[in-house]
Amino acid sequence: MATLDGMKWLPGGWQRADRVDQERATVPARARDTARYTSGPPPEPATRVQPGVGHRPVLLSADAHDVDVSASSFRMLLVGGGISGLLTVLMAAALVNSGSSVGLWIGQLVFSVLFLWFITASRGMLSSRGFLIDRSGFYARTRGEVFGVAWDEIKAVGVGTLPWIQNSRPVAPERRQALEFYPADPGFAARHPELDRWLVAEPPSMPGLPGERYRFHLPPFSRLPRNLEAAVQAVAPQKWVGQYKRRLPPTPS
Repeated sequence: MATLDGMKWLPGGWQRADRVDQERATVPARARDTARYTSGPPPEPATRVQPGVGHRPVLLSADAHDVDVSASSFRMLLVGGGISGLLTVLMAAALVNSGSSVGLWIGQLVFSVLFLWFITASRGMLSSRGFLIDRSGFYARTRGEVFGVAWDEIKAVGVGTLPWIQNSRPVAPERRQALEFYPADPGFAARHPELDRWLVAEPPSMPGLPGERYRFHLPPFSRLPRNLEAAVQAVAPQKWVGQYKRRLPPTPS
């Protein structure tokens, strides 16, 4: 086959060799714009401290007491919910294997209701609820926020408990016990609007205490009242008024 200087035969005729080599040269692919992917969860926002008007954030001391309400709710769910759930399953298995009977159906219903109640009563266990008790003041934490009050603004702290039956109606177990603190002066509510969600106005539960107080409900069947008493007694014993009975206002007829 004839060849020409600097030429190559390709289908379609003679073409210059340098042109063919350029066309066969590998063209680098364009770099793609790629987004960086991280498999871990996004970083959680830092805990926000919400001091009252005119108050600055303070650094808690090393002997501060952290009373965790969410952990107590989780333990209640783990023990009470686990036992009632297991008994519900056992009752269902007995109904399948032994046939239907009134006693088994009643047991199945009772334990199912108990299991659902434990689930409902423990709904706040993931909200990071709790209290920080320090010599500088009282701090309530919930859902990533911390609200603090200095001790000189608090007149008294205690745990109030409702009876099981009030105004001819049963009281929900998760509403029976509550930590309450009483403000030291009437202008407290105006200085701390961030605490309005817990503000309650009722007749005084004890002589010498104001009707307005801030109430934080506690999970039932827990050691939280004792833990809170020990924490307050350790840093501000003069503020603790103990555990007392409280009553709901009468319902209008």
